[in-house]
Amino acid sequence: MRSHGAARAQTTLAGLAVALVLVTAVTVGAVAAADRLLADAAGESLEQHRAESAADALLTESPITWSDNGSDAVDLTLANETNATVLAAAVPPLRGAAFRVRVDGRTVAERGDPSSGYTVGRGAVGVDRRTVRRSINLSAEPNTTLTGRTNRTRLDVNPAPNTTVQTIWVDDRVALHQPAGIEGEHVVGVSSRPDHEVRVETTGDEPSGSVDVSATAFDATVVRIEVTVDA
Repeated sequence: MRSHGAARAQTTLAGLAVALVLVTAVTVGAVAAADRLLADAAGESLEQHRAESAADALLTESPITWSDNGSDAVDLTLANETNATVLAAAVPPLRGAAFRVRVDGRTVAERGDPSSGYTVGRGAVGVDRRTVRRSINLSAEPNTTLTGRTNRTRLDVNPAPNTTVQTIWVDDRVALHQPAGIEGEHVVGVSSRPDHEVRVETTGDEPSGSVDVSATAFDATVVRIEVTVDA
């Protein structure tokens, strides 16, 4: 025989589930109603308003953008990995509508059949990111070149006991300097121009050890985003 406590618990859970469904329905309905009012005020169709709003939102702090130093760009890797569920959850104008998102003519997310909807396009900066690594053998050449465009570099300094790393240059600028010795991991800012030379100055006879250099390099290009919405 089931206890009254268990029955009450199941009733409470059922009530909670219903409440969550109602809240979701009300939220989606409220967004749709607000969109319709704004579209009417601007003299636009609902589809046009939602497509315009979605395109703007996708280019600012969305699941397909990468932000650095206050600038947003379309991360091409994130765009390749996204889907309609992720975008609809993050971009309110896409909720409850059939839509398609394309980057440079390639569909990255689609839900339903938006073929009769409204399409808007936006030009944007697209970024393709990759990790680049180099290692300096302190017993050989004390410098290396990190290829690619980046704005910060990670240095992992591991000198041997008989070696003191005093100065590390990035291009023509002193990035790190410590007469008593530099060790461990350090992140230094660099100019965003491509390709950086890293040079290490040491003291001690027959220096040895290593300095590992790594960075996230990015190649920028111009891309076009198209958003189609059928509300």
